[in-house]
Amino acid sequence: MDHPLLCNNLKCRTELTERALVTTCSHNFCLPCARLFGFVEANGAIRPGTGRHLACPACRADLLGQDDAVITHLNPSDDWKTSILSGLSPSTIMECAGRALSFWAYQATQEMHFQRHLYETMVEKYSTLAAELERRTNEANSTISSLQSKLQTTISEYQILQQKMDELTRVHKDKCQKLLQTQEAHDREKRKVELGQLRQAASAAVDSELQNTGRISQQIADGALQDRGSRKVQNHPAGLTAGHGYESIASMNSSLPRATQRGHGGWDKQSLMQPRGSKYYQCLRLTTLILNSTR
Repeated sequence: MDHPLLCNNLKCRTELTERALVTTCSHNFCLPCARLFGFVEANGAIRPGTGRHLACPACRADLLGQDDAVITHLNPSDDWKTSILSGLSPSTIMECAGRALSFWAYQATQEMHFQRHLYETMVEKYSTLAAELERRTNEANSTISSLQSKLQTTISEYQILQQKMDELTRVHKDKCQKLLQTQEAHDREKRKVELGQLRQAASAAVDSELQNTGRISQQIADGALQDRGSRKVQNHPAGLTAGHGYESIASMNSSLPRATQRGHGGWDKQSLMQPRGSKYYQCLRLTTLILNSTR
């Protein structure tokens, strides 16, 4: 199987199938590259004239002759194959065939060298990349190991902190419960103190009222005694009708509570049902004594 020819421009490397520029230094180029390097005119023909100062783009050899660079058909017809060497002597035909085989062998050798160089370059790059990959892999493994150890440490610390948080939460609940109980006890004591103060204020108010009532009753009793003494001195019967004693007592009774106006020292049922130790009972008793002393 024939090996395909490739353009010897390393930047091109196009496979040659129909036509190509062939040089006497055993290199071939595609027509676009030949036109780029100045071997072919815009219409595709070889630049005419001799003494061209052109060099091979592959080996930099001078191509000064008219036939140093020609365009050849790589897939010729049968007629071209019949007529191209017709009329030449066998030695010339063998020489042409030998040079053509040398050209082909040179191209094959160059391709082999290129592929070997490409292979070596790829192996070198692969080795470099493999070493870099190994280094990155080792770094990644060490980083993963470090991160795993840090993760385990973090998990352990998290569990410890979780236990501490649970303990603090329990202590906080206990403290809150104790604080609530203390607050309730404080509120109860505060209500007791306020009730005691209210009782003391009420007791003081009742004592003050009783003192005022006692002074008023004493004044009434003193006035009644003076009236009785004046009646005894005068010893006049008219004093009983127009006297000052009974009328004064009646007028005094009119200023006492309604319970005292029902008779001489009589009390209603509601007043007598008051407890004996209450201030109200003491007030009623004092009033009764005052009334009895004025009779």
